Amino acid sequence: MEFALDLYAGRRSDKSEAFESVLVESLGNGTYRLVRSPGLVLGLAAGDAFALEPAGRFMIVKRGGNLCVQLFASGRIDEIEAFSTSQLTPLNGRLDGKAASELVYTVPVRSGFAEVERALNSVVAQFSGVSWYYGNVYDPEDGVTPLKWWEASD
Repeated sequence: MEFALDLYAGRRSDKSEAFESVLVESLGNGTYRLVRSPGLVLGLAAGDAFALEPAGRFMIVKRGGNLCVQLFASGRIDEIEAFSTSQLTPLNGRLDGKAASELVYTVPVRSGFAEVERALNSVVAQFSGVSWYYGNVYDPEDGVTPLKWWEASD
């Protein structure tokens, strides 16, 4: 059975805490599997199993083998969605979320970073004002240090 949990997503500009409601399945004993990749929470992708900690924090128990791709746009989101989905679907990617200025995709890491980045860079080249970020590849604390979890799944 799927249900929503609120996870810590960082701090707003006013320093208050922000949370994102994410869809999960209970695995028992306080652990959960993420059903869809998040748009704000960093460090997780669909399929990841995690233990819930106080204040909406979490600890990864087992990676699901997926990349979380967060694509940000300044306009024409429907047109961008159609094009980006056409680029990521051949890589077994799927659209997990859509907001006014963001699309969230899950793509298996086995599709390869080079192929995923080629697809995403084609979206950036096609539309002005578009950028993207891997939501679960870099350390959420500094945003630049690779987590390298995918090396353990080789």
